[in-house]
Amino acid sequence: MKQLFLIVVFCLGMVGIAAAQTADLFISEYVEGSGYNKALEIYNGTGDPINLGNYALERYSNGSTTATTITLNAVEIVPGDVFVITSDAADPTLLALADQTASDINFNGDDAVVLVRGLQVVDSIGQVGFDPGSAWTCDAGSTVNATLRRVPSFCQGDNNPDDVFDPCETFEFYPSDSFDGLGSHTADCSSVATGVTPWGSLKASYR
Repeated sequence: MKQLFLIVVFCLGMVGIAAAQTADLFISEYVEGSGYNKALEIYNGTGDPINLGNYALERYSNGSTTATTITLNAVEIVPGDVFVITSDAADPTLLALADQTASDINFNGDDAVVLVRGLQVVDSIGQVGFDPGSAWTCDAGSTVNATLRRVPSFCQGDNNPDDVFDPCETFEFYPSDSFDGLGSHTADCSSVATGVTPWGSLKASYR
């Protein structure tokens, strides 16, 4: 009976830890720079390798509800790694950081970008069906002529592309043509989830 209890408690503890990881991929960096200097970085914060062949990017231009779909290369992203896709007409400095290039990575500051897995939205930037003018703005910056990086505490993609978008809620802002952060991402998503009793405490209580 004691062994059964310990197994159950151990499993509950593992569920708590897993819940603190990201549930799926998300867009960790957004580059809307000069000319064709456009890029997106996709981060795998889960505990498993993920094949990008099951995912795609959708671009909704100028408030449109019709998407331009960018198929992603069928490559595997290991946990903690990123995948960078850029415009195929970007500057050489940016192209050197790319894992994939595509002509349709040509969004502007007022275009919504959505990451999907099949028919399931897993993350989004902007608001589909709404034209904000030249960009979505907030006190810290805007989505035009800027690089946006997801804050380390961001651990769950925005799977509602139709809701109001405030870039200040989940992004840090950097000047136009800032590429130095592309290629890696830091996320603080590996600690034990709030409300879950650590395994050591559970063992001590049972004794």
